[in-house]
Amino acid sequence: MRTYRALFRVPRVLNITAAQLFARLPLGILSLAVLVHVEHHTGSYAQAGAVVACLTVGEAVAMPATSKLAGRGGRTAPTLVICAVVNGLSMLALAVTTASGLPLMALGLLVGASVPSLMPVVRALYPQMLPRDGVRALFALDTTAQEVIWVVGPVAAMALSTLLSTALPLIVSSVITLAGTAWFLVSARGLRPRGGPRTGTGRRVFARRSVLLAMVAGCALVGSFTALEVGVVAELGRDGMTAGVAIALASVGSVVGGLTWGHRRLGLRGIVAALTVVAVGTALFGATHVLALQFCALFVSGLGFAPAMSALYFTVSQDIDESVATEAFGWLHSAALVGGALGTATAGMATDAYGASGAVAVGTLFAVVAAMSPLAARATGRIGGLVDAEPLARPAVGSPR
Repeated sequence: MRTYRALFRVPRVLNITAAQLFARLPLGILSLAVLVHVEHHTGSYAQAGAVVACLTVGEAVAMPATSKLAGRGGRTAPTLVICAVVNGLSMLALAVTTASGLPLMALGLLVGASVPSLMPVVRALYPQMLPRDGVRALFALDTTAQEVIWVVGPVAAMALSTLLSTALPLIVSSVITLAGTAWFLVSARGLRPRGGPRTGTGRRVFARRSVLLAMVAGCALVGSFTALEVGVVAELGRDGMTAGVAIALASVGSVVGGLTWGHRRLGLRGIVAALTVVAVGTALFGATHVLALQFCALFVSGLGFAPAMSALYFTVSQDIDESVATEAFGWLHSAALVGGALGTATAGMATDAYGASGAVAVGTLFAVVAAMSPLAARATGRIGGLVDAEPLARPAVGSPR
């Protein structure tokens, strides 16, 4: 914990990190809030699912483009402000509209496409704020704190929807997006991503093996988690509270893993080990029907999530040219969204065919693919930015460069 306390002594780190995490809180609220609100409004889960799918597609397709725009130093603030305003207004429109069918799907697409690219921007800024070892610790803290979004967000969405109004989570998300984006821009004034040439950036991003590895591993890892969620609901869904606690335990495991190992220099073997822990925990959940053991397995499955993700993000940050960093992180965000959608869809079909064990098998397979991907990537050549493991090292956090 001394490593993380040292981070907060660096000027502006705490303020910037808190601001961007607050602004990203709606990401943990939106999918469930839209699903509940549209179903309540139309009486159709099919329509609600279609709107959520449009939201995800819009975000996955648009994020690399908006990240690329935000990566051009002088356009960072205008891009984030425009996205935040459009995103906030489209959420309000979705909350109050009486339309159904295609207009609702169009609004869902607009909500997703206008999500501010805060995550790519802030992760492009981290190397400007701290020296190398401090950046590693900050990525670990960011990835770990992100788990709080996925724990608090759904709980807040359901509490507001059940106790007050299904429209309220969307209204609250709109306010948080606008206020959080403004807070971030004020906190990060003077810091901007270092823009580069306007052409050929896509080729420069995908020419880096670290980006391709992080996209594949991140896609498979997130897909593993969403598939496991389907399996948990199918296995324990008779009691909604039990299923909710079970899923939260995986996130708690991720927080513990991130705080304990996320700041260490994992190296290739460390990343593979962290991803293997996810695969083992996922498989163990399907191997028992004893609730206490299932809870333990879910906790174990989460332990490797945050350390692996933070190590992959750090590898990209050290390998990629700063002028295309925001676009690179935008692609990583899209890959995670695609993985989540693939995991949910595949696990849903497997559950229909084989029950909860089918979803768990899908989650395990995704996790195995994630664990094998660093080995496959390394076997075909050097991965830039991937450092040798020093598991006992305690990174020193210095002053901003």
